[in-house]
Amino acid sequence: MNNDRHERLFFALALESPTNQPAFRQLCQLIQILPGDGRRVPDSNLHLTLAFLGLVSEQQKEHLLALTSALTLPAFSLHASILKYQKRSRLIWLGCNNVPAPLEQLAADLKEAAEQVGLKQERRKYTPHITLKKHVRQRPESLPENNDFTFHFQHFGLYISEQVKTARRSGVRYRCLQQWPLSQTKPDNQDPE
Repeated sequence: MNNDRHERLFFALALESPTNQPAFRQLCQLIQILPGDGRRVPDSNLHLTLAFLGLVSEQQKEHLLALTSALTLPAFSLHASILKYQKRSRLIWLGCNNVPAPLEQLAADLKEAAEQVGLKQERRKYTPHITLKKHVRQRPESLPENNDFTFHFQHFGLYISEQVKTARRSGVRYRCLQQWPLSQTKPDNQDPE
């Protein structure tokens, strides 16, 4: 085994799942009509990042997997309706007004796990968003309004960013390496079985 090998990794929530099919299809349709230059994110790469890890060694990865396996958080839903252009990063992204507490906790726990294995993390506040289009050089005059997406999350995963070549150019593909369940909670008025 080569101990010098590093992989570009991140934790994320997958948008494409059986429970999210209607919202996912609607989101893919929205991306097709977004104004401006730039490149749309391929449907297969759409996700909500929880923690960006950067280049990770095999030893760090193994330690991270052990720490992550100990996390227990409830499943949750996210309502996203804010479409924005970010000038600094040249992105169009979809975000939300209210961050569910389990999402905020999951992101914080994963950030802490990354720091424990020696991976530097950003200090700024976690802002959940879904990148829809990249390399947009100018702010679009207007963005589509009345966006309303609800995604339900029952798992989160560790993903790798891999370089791929297509007939016209190179790009990246995000592939899930491991997935963890979020616990299913019972309503307060229900007795445990």
